[in-house]
Amino acid sequence: MNAFSGSLLPFFGTVCVSGEDRHVFLHNQLSNDINHLAENQACYATYNTPKGRVLANMVVLNRGDDLLLIMAKDLIEAMIKRLKMYVLRSKVVLTADSDTAVAGEWVGNKIADLPDTPALVLPVEYRHAVWRIALPHGGTMLAGAAADLPDFDESAEKAWQLHELQCGYAWISAATTETCVAQMLNQHLIGGVHFRKGCYPGQEIIARAQYRGQVKRGLVLLNASSALAAGETVWNGGGEEVGLLINCVNVGGDNQALAVIKFTAAAQGLHTKSGINLQIQHLFFHKEAAGEA
Repeated sequence: MNAFSGSLLPFFGTVCVSGEDRHVFLHNQLSNDINHLAENQACYATYNTPKGRVLANMVVLNRGDDLLLIMAKDLIEAMIKRLKMYVLRSKVVLTADSDTAVAGEWVGNKIADLPDTPALVLPVEYRHAVWRIALPHGGTMLAGAAADLPDFDESAEKAWQLHELQCGYAWISAATTETCVAQMLNQHLIGGVHFRKGCYPGQEIIARAQYRGQVKRGLVLLNASSALAAGETVWNGGGEEVGLLINCVNVGGDNQALAVIKFTAAAQGLHTKSGINLQIQHLFFHKEAAGEA
């Protein structure tokens, strides 16, 4: 068993949402039930366009006096700007929280899999000035001052990234924003979408896709002999674009990636537009879509 002691995760940044209307405001903007998110609880959520495309996915942490949004750092400026457009008369303040860093801890190995039941609420422990968010894949996300968190360790950071890839937990970044609906990113399986919470941007599209089976793309874990980059397109042998790389990591020369591909492309030879061959290691949509692939 491999031990992973922890590392800062520079991929992530944080947004502080304060003001007495913060719960209602975010409830009306995000895909999970923020109105009932209690202090010292967290949840996954997505922020979507009206057409249901994911602008950003995140962990929302209720710290009591405010709500903390943990998402890809390179999306923060754009997400704050967009959310502020809808504040109107609500008593809400959104700021980039440079005082709060994010780290991860994980011990052991876990095979690629997804939870049987979506985790709509994530348990949180507040200890030694650090919020410790227990994630369904067995890792713990930490939020606090950088001085109170594990130091950055490149090998440990890559171990965390690889663990999330192998468990099917995708993160949208600037390279992939507005490219997928929530179901393509497993958000309906891990707890990022609450289907009974009411309206939010993209809700009708996401609900229709869920109940009418209109999603025809899903996540796969890929392996390649050369380095990969988020946002690269995936092609089949017939010269058809069939997908997109979402997250990539190189560990000891082993290049792995999460990609969203057409279900029908799962049995085809795949490569990037630049010609790098891709091998499918695991399908994350087989439980629902094997009959449609």
